[in-house]
Amino acid sequence: MGYRTDRKRDSGIGGFRGRFLLLLLLCGLSLAGGEPRTLYTAGGSRVKTLDPAQADDLSSRNLVGAVYDTLLQYDYLKRPYTLIPSMLAEMPKANDALDVYSFRLRDDLYFADDPVFAGLPKEARRITSKDVLYSILRLADVRNHSPVYWLFRGKIRGLDEFNRATAAAPKGDFTPYDRGLPGFEVVDDLNFKLHLTGPDPRFLYMLAMPNAAVVSRRAAERYGEELARHPVGSGPFRLTEWINDYKLQLDRNPDYRTEYFEGAETPADRSRPLPLADRVVLYLVKQPMSSWLLFLQGNLDLNALDKDNLDLVAGGGAELAPALKARGIRLLRTPEFEVRYVGFNFSDPLLGKNLKLRQALSLAYDVRRRVEHTNFQLIPAQGPIPPGVAGYDPGYRNPNAADDVEAARRLIAEAGFPGGRDPATGEPLRFSFDQTGNSSAYRQLGELTAADFARLGVETEPVLNNNPRFYEKLRQGRLQLFRLSWVGDYPDAENFLQLFYSKNIGGCNRVGFSDPEYDRMFEAILPMPDSPERTERYREMVRYLGTKCPWIFEGFPIAYQLNHAWLENYHPHDFAFARWKYLTVDPERRRQLKATFTPLSMRELNQ
Repeated sequence: MGYRTDRKRDSGIGGFRGRFLLLLLLCGLSLAGGEPRTLYTAGGSRVKTLDPAQADDLSSRNLVGAVYDTLLQYDYLKRPYTLIPSMLAEMPKANDALDVYSFRLRDDLYFADDPVFAGLPKEARRITSKDVLYSILRLADVRNHSPVYWLFRGKIRGLDEFNRATAAAPKGDFTPYDRGLPGFEVVDDLNFKLHLTGPDPRFLYMLAMPNAAVVSRRAAERYGEELARHPVGSGPFRLTEWINDYKLQLDRNPDYRTEYFEGAETPADRSRPLPLADRVVLYLVKQPMSSWLLFLQGNLDLNALDKDNLDLVAGGGAELAPALKARGIRLLRTPEFEVRYVGFNFSDPLLGKNLKLRQALSLAYDVRRRVEHTNFQLIPAQGPIPPGVAGYDPGYRNPNAADDVEAARRLIAEAGFPGGRDPATGEPLRFSFDQTGNSSAYRQLGELTAADFARLGVETEPVLNNNPRFYEKLRQGRLQLFRLSWVGDYPDAENFLQLFYSKNIGGCNRVGFSDPEYDRMFEAILPMPDSPERTERYREMVRYLGTKCPWIFEGFPIAYQLNHAWLENYHPHDFAFARWKYLTVDPERRRQLKATFTPLSMRELNQ
């Protein structure tokens, strides 16, 4: 499963808090407090939960990564992405068959202090092997309705049986947890082994995801559903304030394990225990222009740019406006670990069985116009694997991914529809094109698609939806052409190639693509560890998909991030779920630079 995200945040700030925030902007008041190391940032999406078992959206997941800890994490600086220990004393050891992993916990792990531990010694908060076991079981408990059980489903011996057993247990009955798990061998408080159902060279990636965080059983059973707003973790920060639709505040966790960041920009910070910031304030600003104005005033330390305000600062992504450079503002441009595509519904009688029709539509889809439409925030895709991942081939050119109208017209005639018309009726082919949003940006994309296909004589009806309606139609198979994206969960091409495996139809295989030869290729790579041979097989699978056209491969989005000069240690990273522990600010430099800020004109921003 991938995390769905819609980075075009269209809705405005509502209610009193939104008007108050804009009033602060207009008056030029500072949101910065007296904390010497307070990081101010903004999030455009509603945070639904801080429960690791429920966090299936990006905003919630990233907050979970700040207040909970995981067994493994990714090296913050190293590329390609590399797993390193987090709660573990060393990297897990696997047997030769890659189906048994041995783990050793650090001996300085404690859950954050909380009223649930009132009257108990600190030792009661110590994290042991049994806490790891409980956290895995909790994801599998049917009564929790966890949308992220897929992390471990079918992978750990006995876990699916536990899942079925909880279905028969009454609410509040936790005795199934006390029976243990055949696939989880508790050696002692610090050592345990995981016995898998089969070889799985990618299993360790699951243990670095925030959903696999270690949870306190005492807290989970005491707070129940309230754990979503009352997290008790062992991460670098603790939640100290949550005001709906306004802000969240995280403060340093004094019981966080000892960890240092040797790559810190300021030498003195290399010997300062993480987290480097004392506080993180996250403002829930839904309207991109509002967060952009806050950033310009220095009231946010970093700000992600969207299509609409990119023109104001970067001239289509080429460079930063001189007026912003003069303020010391930095622009970072990085590809995201996401692929956007147009899917063909293979249960549709026309699209599913007619390869040449799909090829024709794919060749008529002008990706260059989408690149321009996004203000150059998109890299054209030749296949599903993003750049920087083993299996991505920069030299590969998909024969069905070029804007070639003449070839498309020949193919649609060979498909049996010369001029885009059905010979039996004389009427043009008609398709619906569904999207997940209903803003002007989605409307424009729908019009672009209709114009592209009209060059073949095909009529297209753009359909705008809200998210729930779109996914209901998708589940019911009522879509023909639809536009979606997939955000990778871990840095392995298999996470993207699984989207075409027939056993994933009804899940991540949204189009219903089923091909026995592709299934054979996919199953062959599952037990293979990382190797040049596996990488070449990934490339072969991408080339094969290029000939079958299960998708129109659109592109990989590019993230544009602005940082003020006083922000330190920001490095783009797709999987640094606890990245805030590395970030810090120079309060004195912030004060000095903000004192020099003067209002910027549109002319200065457009230079």
